Amino acid sequence: MKLLFILNPVAGTKKTRSSVPVIEEFCRERGIACDIVETGSPGDATNIARENATSYNGIIAIGGDGTVLEVANGLFGTEVPLGILPLGSGNDFARALNIPIGLQNIGEALKIIAERPPVQIDAARFNGRIYLNVASVGFDAEIIRDLPRVKRFIKGSAAYPVSVFVKFLTYKPKDATIIMDGQELKTKVFLAAICNGTCYGGGMKVNPQGSVNDGYLDLVLIKPVPRYKIPLLLSRFIKGQHLNLPYVSTYRCREVEIVSDESLVVNVDGECASTTPICFSSAPLSIKVFGVL
Repeated sequence: MKLLFILNPVAGTKKTRSSVPVIEEFCRERGIACDIVETGSPGDATNIARENATSYNGIIAIGGDGTVLEVANGLFGTEVPLGILPLGSGNDFARALNIPIGLQNIGEALKIIAERPPVQIDAARFNGRIYLNVASVGFDAEIIRDLPRVKRFIKGSAAYPVSVFVKFLTYKPKDATIIMDGQELKTKVFLAAICNGTCYGGGMKVNPQGSVNDGYLDLVLIKPVPRYKIPLLLSRFIKGQHLNLPYVSTYRCREVEIVSDESLVVNVDGECASTTPICFSSAPLSIKVFGVL
C-alpha cells in the first residue's frame, strides 16, 4: 500500500504538523509506503491530488472540511480513494463517515485507512465543481460571509458567536424560488440547506436522517421564524431535533436550483463559494472514501 498525505498547516488550530511523527510511525510499523506534502495556498490540495492520483493507493487529507473538499475535487473522476485525518475546526464530513476526530484519535482514523476497504459514496455537483457535505443559503451563509468583518474587531473563538448574535438581530428572510426535480416552490427562506452529509458548523445536525450513499440530496428548508423563536430553533437545530417544527420542511431530490431577485451568498462546506442563481445535482456513488458506513 502506498499513500500520499496532503497536510494543510493552517487548518484548525494549526497543529496538523504534530500528526506527522504519528503517521510516519504508523506506516513504518505496517509496511505502508507514504509521502507527506504540505499545501501552501488555496487550491494546492486539489492540484496535488490530481497530479498524483495514479501513483498512490489512496490520498489522505490532513485538515478540516476545506482541505477534504479540495482533495476530493482533485480525485473526482478517478478510482483513487479519499482518506481523512480530521484535524480542522469543523470536521463535519468526517462525522458522516464515522471517522474519529482530533489529534488524540489519529491512530484510530489511520486504522480505518489501513484496515478497511474503501466505500463508494455520493458527491454533489455545482458550478463545475463538487462538494461532499452541505451547501446552504440564508441565515448561516450570511454569518460565514460576514465573519471576516467581525474578526477585524473580535479576535479568537468569540468571533463566531458574536457574528451569530449580530445576524440574529439583523437578518431578514429572503424571497427565493426553489426548483426541486422540476417542481417549483416560491417561498421566503430563513435557511435552505442542500445536504449530502448530516452535520455542519462543527457538529450541528442539520440533516440527522441523511445518507451519503442513497443517491439523493436532502433539502432542509426553514421558512421565516419569529425572532423570539430563533434561539429555540437554534437549540433544536444543533441537536437534530428541528425536523418536526412547523416552519421546517424536508425534501429528497436529485437536483435543486435556487433563484432569487437578490444575489444570495451560497455557503459550500464552510466556504462562501458562490451566489444565486445556482444549481446543485447529486452525483451518486461517484467517489471512493475510507470510512465506516
